[in-house]
Amino acid sequence: MSGGAGRARRTLAVCCVFVAGVARAQFAAQVGVASDYIYRGVSLNDGRPTPTASASYDAPAGWFVGGQVAETRFYGGHGSEPLWVADAGYAHALTSRLSWEVGATYSIFTHFAYWNYAETFAGISAQNWNLRLYYAPNYFGRQRRSTYLEFNLTHPLGEHLRLIGHLGAQHSEPARGGSDDLVFDASLGAGAKFERFDLQLLWIAASHANSVYPVPSSDGRRHWLLSAACAF
Repeated sequence: MSGGAGRARRTLAVCCVFVAGVARAQFAAQVGVASDYIYRGVSLNDGRPTPTASASYDAPAGWFVGGQVAETRFYGGHGSEPLWVADAGYAHALTSRLSWEVGATYSIFTHFAYWNYAETFAGISAQNWNLRLYYAPNYFGRQRRSTYLEFNLTHPLGEHLRLIGHLGAQHSEPARGGSDDLVFDASLGAGAKFERFDLQLLWIAASHANSVYPVPSSDGRRHWLLSAACAF
């Protein structure tokens, strides 16, 4: 699972509701499995497979809420640790093809509450792309401010296939005695959707190791990610 994928899917869905000009509530949920949990270019599960689940609700007035869960492995932990991410926000149409959104997310680690953190975000969305800027005053509970800018794109290649692209840039406040850290990440791949089933294969890369994450090692900067999900 690539972090942010669920948020991007819901963002595009919210925009599609406005584009269609139909004010209706939408509920979506899915379960799946991924070869790793990669978040902003960094493996948070030590290169191991993880089950995934997510759900979202988009209200007719533009409000939305959602959540997702995946498995993580950090240094200092004993075995796997579930990461729960909840988010909520508001989206509103700018034009028939474009909408803006604002909201917040909160990440919860069941057994390591000192890693819990909140982010706020703002962005714009169209039918096949979205741009978001995130800000966290205490990223991963490490007393470091962080901003993250991401651009997500999907492009249909046929009835079932689509191209998937992502660009991201994270700026983290330096640790004591350190320097500012700016890390870029990108992914490119393809997805195939058949009714309720969705398969994705992504190649993910980061410009260099990102020291802000409490993982055993972030030196592996290139990954292949395979995921499968079933929607309800």
